Amino acid sequence: MPSQSLSTLAGALAISATALAAETALERGAYLVEGPAACGSCHTAPMPGAAPLAGRTLVEPAFTAEVPNITPGSRIADWSDAQLVRAIREGLRPDGTVIGPPMPIMLYRHLSDSDVMAMVT
Repeated sequence: MPSQSLSTLAGALAISATALAAETALERGAYLVEGPAACGSCHTAPMPGAAPLAGRTLVEPAFTAEVPNITPGSRIADWSDAQLVRAIREGLRPDGTVIGPPMPIMLYRHLSDSDVMAMVT
């Protein structure tokens, strides 16, 4: 590879690293919640115009779940950051009762500390 190509690649990587570092926790959290963590898959009603993350009733053959509103003004707004992290990673409410089914705890259990805190943000 010519040295000019290597320097171009190095420059592109440096710009990408800078862009990633410039991402705020709120931006990272929004990306995770709205994208790969797929929170809206359960917490948003599957109908046009449904409020994102506002909760719904989820009916499956094996169970029916009341999926809560997880927007900032909802009942979880009173939960501490540590309680929210525990809910995401361990599927436990502040009182220790189990969230679920179908909260996919195993999917979230090994999130990095920075990613789970970004989601809480």
